[in-house]
Amino acid sequence: IPLLVPHSTSDVSANASPQAGNPRAIAVLPFLDLTDQMNEEPFADGMAEELIDKLSKVPGLAVSPPASSNYYKEKRVTVAEVAKALRVTFVLDGSVRKSGKTLRVAARLTRASDGFVVWSETYDRSWSDKLMIQEDIADEVSKALAKSIQ
Repeated sequence: IPLLVPHSTSDVSANASPQAGNPRAIAVLPFLDLTDQMNEEPFADGMAEELIDKLSKVPGLAVSPPASSNYYKEKRVTVAEVAKALRVTFVLDGSVRKSGKTLRVAARLTRASDGFVVWSETYDRSWSDKLMIQEDIADEVSKALAKSIQ
């Protein structure tokens, strides 16, 4: 299943996660900005950053660093390719959409071994405090994922 994620120029081989063999290793890819004006990329990037921060605090969960994940911005690659390069078992990706004053963040967790989505959720929030939205959603996602990949 190809993913389209926003683009960066960092070298993934130099930044690859050393978590080979860890069944609880995850990469958080940059979230897609799917808003009508396509002007919420900073929010989408911040969403991924906040998720990496929250997930890295889950005991026993190995999280690929942002520099490695950001390599896949705007590249068409499969979950298996990302997982192999970053040495992770799971890949988390998502998107940001907006309608009026409502922001929707969708997140999904894919198991690299078979490409199946093992968890997904959509979060709707009133468009007010962007940082609180990121923190709130990242907190909910990290709690759900901690249970999903035990």
